[in-house]
Amino acid sequence: MTLRTLRTTLVLATLGAAGAIQAAEEATPQLGGTVNISTMYRTLDATTWDLQNWTWKGNHDNLQLESLLRGDLQYGPRGKNENSFVEQAYIPYNQLEGSLAESWEVKEDPMRVIFHLRKGVQWQEVPGVMKKRELVANDVITSFESRGNSPRAIPTFWDFIERWEAPDDHTVIAYFNQFHGNWPYRIAWGYYDGISPPEWQNLSEEKRADWRNAAGTGPYRIEKIETGRQQVYAKNDDYWDSVTLNGKEYPLPLNDKVVYHIIKDEASAVAALSSGRIDIMEAIRWQLVDQLKKTAPELQFRKNLSTNGTYIALRTDQKPFNDVRVRRALNIAVDQKAILSSLLNGEGELLNYPFAQRWTEFYTPLDQLSPEARELFEYDPEKAKKLLAEAGYPKGFSFDLQVCSCSPYHMDVAPMLQAYYQQVGVKVNIKTMEYGAFRSNMRGKTQAGGYLMNNGSGNPIQVLRKSFRTDQTWNASWYSNEEFDRKIDAAIKEPDTEKRNAMLKELNDFIIEEAVPHVWLPTEMGYSAWWPWVKNYYGEQRIGAVKPNAIYSRIWIDQEMKESMGKAR
Repeated sequence: MTLRTLRTTLVLATLGAAGAIQAAEEATPQLGGTVNISTMYRTLDATTWDLQNWTWKGNHDNLQLESLLRGDLQYGPRGKNENSFVEQAYIPYNQLEGSLAESWEVKEDPMRVIFHLRKGVQWQEVPGVMKKRELVANDVITSFESRGNSPRAIPTFWDFIERWEAPDDHTVIAYFNQFHGNWPYRIAWGYYDGISPPEWQNLSEEKRADWRNAAGTGPYRIEKIETGRQQVYAKNDDYWDSVTLNGKEYPLPLNDKVVYHIIKDEASAVAALSSGRIDIMEAIRWQLVDQLKKTAPELQFRKNLSTNGTYIALRTDQKPFNDVRVRRALNIAVDQKAILSSLLNGEGELLNYPFAQRWTEFYTPLDQLSPEARELFEYDPEKAKKLLAEAGYPKGFSFDLQVCSCSPYHMDVAPMLQAYYQQVGVKVNIKTMEYGAFRSNMRGKTQAGGYLMNNGSGNPIQVLRKSFRTDQTWNASWYSNEEFDRKIDAAIKEPDTEKRNAMLKELNDFIIEEAVPHVWLPTEMGYSAWWPWVKNYYGEQRIGAVKPNAIYSRIWIDQEMKESMGKAR
């Protein structure tokens, strides 16, 4: 198997009736209009506009940014229906297409990837920052090098890159010092590879933090930000991409504006959808679906298992959680099956992290794990007490649990956890925090012993590296194991796909069965919904690491239908 033909398989998330293969739109697209969206992150404002800060949410907020590659939507429900495109950060290699790079080649001796850039791609003009001009190869290199030099850069993230080279204005070569099994995610469509111009990189930190200075090549530009209310994106008239519908080519985007509605109150968000003020709601809890189907029966729904794993990250670097017996005790002290059946009404799965159930070539079903692993999902408070006593805590102990007010699941499950732990002599002090403070506490001096997380599974390499390798930014359990570090590094460097997959599967099983750095909690099912007037949309959410711009730019609104249905309501 050649490096160029490396393949990964993605298994579709559960699809509702609206997710079946749909025929091409018969109506002629109505260009213009505004798409109003309650996104999956509707409770969160942009975390920062300075991409040097390496924030995971930057891709979602910066719709003017593009990467070298992206997911090919024709593999989704509008085409071959092999991919639902809801994954946060997992796109099989064979389902990629060029974005800023028109094509790419993987070469050996020396190991390198050659990206052939599109000609004629224009940077947006930003007053006081830059004039409109063509994207060139050195812009790409400067973007990577500047961001890589940031003090906020994730350790080891780009350490496999030996150097970048631009033999001409439209060719970029990344030379590797060793093979990296996750190179497309790391440099071509992931969280931190959105290409920004040198003019922006050279701004002061204060000016980079100002959304008015944001620059890019994408389908939108940022028009207005109202913190706590909305984010407005306007059409980029100089955008390079187009779409063919019904045999006719149309320049993108098809709409004039996209508006993110920041709605922290869940009831208000549902009311906005029911009334038609919102066209698309990307994240709806199962509890609200029946109500919506009654109040707005015309809505189209899609159902997917969440791409976030939910768990308590336990501080394995300090007492009492440095003892695996304590960590095991805190797992079996919680009736996870009851949480799934009562709190989630069966709308979820017990084990869906680190590896997602969709990744069948990596995932080990719960009933195939060792007895020690299966025990972690069985409710046994008496054995929990015994393990605590063996570890030196016969009378239990007290610890703080930090939770985020941004997550309804956190707010609902926290008192249940508190009650379960009280039964085994463990007192839990719930510390509820807004997202900004909650996120800044992770791996900070004030991070509590317990940290309740919703964390994206991402992809098989990413989730193991970020969550469990020593000193990684998202390793909230502070887990450190030299043998694990050595094995994950070896898996990343393994060029043989089958060998690498087997190594990753073994490491995932080890984390669940033996390391136990977390209290595993059920993963909830989620829904999305949209009105029939939303056209050329099939429920897709991401074409890269939380990147939606290529999806939003293809939507058009049937204004006549919206008006008539709105009046009827």
